[in-house]
Amino acid sequence: ELGQNWEGRGQTGRVSAALGGYWEGTGRDWEHWDRCPPDRPDPPRSLRLSGLSGTSLSLSWDPGFDGGLAQHFLLRAEGPDAPPPPAALVTSGFTLTLSGLRPATPYDVTVRARNARGDSAPVRLRAETSALPEAPPPAWEEPPAAPPGGAED
Repeated sequence: ELGQNWEGRGQTGRVSAALGGYWEGTGRDWEHWDRCPPDRPDPPRSLRLSGLSGTSLSLSWDPGFDGGLAQHFLLRAEGPDAPPPPAALVTSGFTLTLSGLRPATPYDVTVRARNARGDSAPVRLRAETSALPEAPPPAWEEPPAAPPGGAED
């Protein structure tokens, strides 16, 4: 179901409710489940680098339990040319690409989930942009040939 989050291989879990809040319990028999009020979301899981270049980092993650409310994600990067604090990039998806970064430079990235009840704990990743390949040397061009009869002054 939408918002379902099972805690392990057993029958314990949490399921988001349509109107806010969630159900928490054990077993597939609903009489063993309790309705809980909405709460802050769980932290995102499995934050990972999904791609990189000399000027960008692509990140992805799996959402944690939403606490029974709609959630979105706040991403903050620290390092040279990163968006300046206190700016945070916001997305409702589970991927984001940071661009305009410096080549061969480490960045500290933090992602947290947010819903109407508050923020999750942050998850962190340190990633480094790749080095840009060296530009080829400029092509040397022959100077124009002197006109027949010698150069004119």
